[in-house]
Amino acid sequence: MTICGRLHLPKLCPERQNVTDINTRQSPSSGWLTSMTPRAASSQVSSISRCVSKGSLCKPPSSHCLRRAQGYSSAPPQPERKLQQSSQPSGLKSWQRYAITMVIGGVVYGLYEGYSNKQARDAFIPYKLVKKDPVSTSASIFVLQPQARSPDLDTYKEAWQRGIWNFHFKQPQLQIVRAYTPLPPQDAPSVEGVSQLRFLIRNDAYGEMSSYLHRLPIGSQIELRGPNIEYELSPDVKQIVFFAGGTGIAPALQVAHALFSQKEHSKDKKLHILWANRKRDDCVGGHSDHSPAEPLVKKSTTSSNSPTLNASTKTAASNDQGLVVKELEQLKEKHPGQVTVEYFVNEENTWIDRDAVFRALGRFDDNDFSGRSSSSQEQRQILISGPSGFISYLAGPKEWRNGREQQGGVSKILAHAISMNPHNVKVWKI
Repeated sequence: MTICGRLHLPKLCPERQNVTDINTRQSPSSGWLTSMTPRAASSQVSSISRCVSKGSLCKPPSSHCLRRAQGYSSAPPQPERKLQQSSQPSGLKSWQRYAITMVIGGVVYGLYEGYSNKQARDAFIPYKLVKKDPVSTSASIFVLQPQARSPDLDTYKEAWQRGIWNFHFKQPQLQIVRAYTPLPPQDAPSVEGVSQLRFLIRNDAYGEMSSYLHRLPIGSQIELRGPNIEYELSPDVKQIVFFAGGTGIAPALQVAHALFSQKEHSKDKKLHILWANRKRDDCVGGHSDHSPAEPLVKKSTTSSNSPTLNASTKTAASNDQGLVVKELEQLKEKHPGQVTVEYFVNEENTWIDRDAVFRALGRFDDNDFSGRSSSSQEQRQILISGPSGFISYLAGPKEWRNGREQQGGVSKILAHAISMNPHNVKVWKI
């Protein structure tokens, strides 16, 4: 046991009762032992040692002893320090506090707006089915009107200028979601048509969503989420060849709308569409625009290597045109010489083959380009849209990587055509 030498312990045990009072009053600069005579100090230390060795400490030091020990500290007494309150204000000036408040408020408001916009994009908005216009025996144009408060129309206008985009449709019974591409707005929409959306949807007997939509009566509610940008056109683009299969014509019409809406050099831009369908009633009244270099003739049924094809020789005798064909014809009239269309129909034994792709790439005109090679790939673009089998047939399939659908490599007919007729082009599968 260690006993502090600074404690005055003459009365801690019975053996020390005969110790006479010793003047232990100390000076501020020395301990209590040093104030004794050498003989008295030695006697007291010996007595304390005997008490410790015998274990005869009777009780812990009393509060009185502790107070006395504290009173005999060797350190000089320190004056008590008190915190002084400054009479001068320690804050910023009023205009500085106001500026900081405004900055913090702006940041909070910006974060809230970003969160609100994201929530709005991620939320499904109820629309009302107001019309179904048949295009063929298997497809119709659905016209939808927002049922609740009108969505942000400026967001739609921006999407129309950017390129290809879609909406997610929700099937409430099976809780599944499918993406559909809206058709561009008509030239002279009504007041209601400003916020209306039109979709070309085919009735697929094996499709849960499409069959559900075609069963809905007029006035039904359909929940949509979007817009979702799929592909954004570069401002540098000048020439586009678009391969469309079936309802894949909707993205082609979107591209036409965005391409010719660009104010800069819109008169120098060109679009060639190759539209393939299984049946003629999907494109009734459609006539192909032949290449000026080489007229097209109908593909032979006996020779698979015939280099030419045509899809307009067996058009319907009547002058009636399908709704989509009418929109394509209006597009050509609005932009003469800048939009050309070829039609291919399987039941008429016409389809997009190697030679059709070769001729389509031959429409790229090098005279329309500047000498800058750095941007030439963006200036020429090949876009493909349609069923997965149609895309795979022309340019190879898309690929799934890390749980997401990726473009995959370009192969098949399109890769061969590009290698035989080299062009610095950008290829994109929709």
